[in-house]
Amino acid sequence: MPNVSIENATFERLQGHAKPLVDTIDSVISRALDALERETERPEAVRAGVEANERNLDPRRLPKLTHTKVLDATLAGRQIERPNWNLLLDEALRLGMKHVGTFHKLQQLCPVNMVKGRKEDDGYSYLADIDISVQGQDSNGACRGIVTIAQALGISLEIGFMWRHKENATFPGERARIRVASASLSTRTRAA
Repeated sequence: MPNVSIENATFERLQGHAKPLVDTIDSVISRALDALERETERPEAVRAGVEANERNLDPRRLPKLTHTKVLDATLAGRQIERPNWNLLLDEALRLGMKHVGTFHKLQQLCPVNMVKGRKEDDGYSYLADIDISVQGQDSNGACRGIVTIAQALGISLEIGFMWRHKENATFPGERARIRVASASLSTRTRAA
């Protein structure tokens, strides 16, 4: 078996995709290679067709996201399984807490209602692993929180979604994609 050396930054990215107490480095790399191979096996015309029919949205100027359904999402390079707006917000808050370390700093970073500790009334749900409770958001509020965290921390974010065929939907039946590029560590250090 070959002995492989990887950079610390690459190892940290691998850890972000690992399931604690389940995955090994090999299993995470194997899963990443599987995803890469599936993507390259898709016909180019299919990949181009999906992208051509999507609106690319500026995360700083989002339209109303009422009546939208999240189709796919990646956060800090990790694909989120069965995503929805509030699940993505929870994952962004977890990443935020990992980066900033304290509830007070997380609260300053993200513009959503949250309290330290357990609160499960008034629409709050408890995230035991980071000991905070966050109030459920509509799609607009959740997306604002997610984008704010990604931009502040310089982490990559990509969300593909569609507007449902509803009367008050901004673009009924259309698909769109929000992308936030990751910033290099030196860029984040200069910005801080």
